[in-house]
Amino acid sequence: MYVIDREEVVRRLDHSTCIGLMRDAMIALSEGRTRQLLRGIIDLGGGDMFGVMPGAVDGSGFGAKLISIFPGAERSHQGVIVMFDRATGAPAGVIDAGEVTAIRTACASAVATDVLARPDAHRLAILGTGEQAWQHAVAIRHVRPVSAVVIWGRASDKAQALAARIETELSLPVQIAASPAEAAAGSDIICTTTGAADPILFSRDIADGTHLNVVGSSRAGPVEIDNALVARSRFFPDHREGVLAQGAEYL
Repeated sequence: MYVIDREEVVRRLDHSTCIGLMRDAMIALSEGRTRQLLRGIIDLGGGDMFGVMPGAVDGSGFGAKLISIFPGAERSHQGVIVMFDRATGAPAGVIDAGEVTAIRTACASAVATDVLARPDAHRLAILGTGEQAWQHAVAIRHVRPVSAVVIWGRASDKAQALAARIETELSLPVQIAASPAEAAAGSDIICTTTGAADPILFSRDIADGTHLNVVGSSRAGPVEIDNALVARSRFFPDHREGVLAQGAEYL
């Protein structure tokens, strides 16, 4: 049985490869070639959660992601992905889930951006300053010619650190906005990657033709955008059944 740790995931799973894999996975899901249950989430109290996410792909393997979500921890998402051999049913591998989740989530947004955003979209706004904010800055560059980034976060020190990292490692100019509305103004692509419990973006903030990747909420309850923006938009879920049952903004 293979054991793939975080360092090996980083070495092997680059964003370009992952975007292609996510595109294939979404097509397989849409064509009915996958089977998956709604994600199971156990509330541990104090904002901490434990998630179980099983799935299978026709003609391939099956498995489940087991992951803890501890917002106050140094690494908020930690866990394992356990894969099984389709022919024998034997466990085939254990993979670090935290790093896969970090890369995969942003690459799913990149696939959506590639398909749905305007071809000339180039100004990127990112709301949030955590791991997903950074990963989205990296991933979106693979599908659109990003020329400038504007970020917003509640903690100014974290916003400044993220801005410095983007400028240094991605060679992109970065502006730090004073509010989500300011970040959204003039942006072609907006990625919301926060843990907001209540809306931080409102319909009045968003110009027609803007593409949004609404990422932060993974269960019924917390929301990042208001109802008016949902009603006004063309709303594309990554998993229809999941959004109908657990998509906080849609519900």
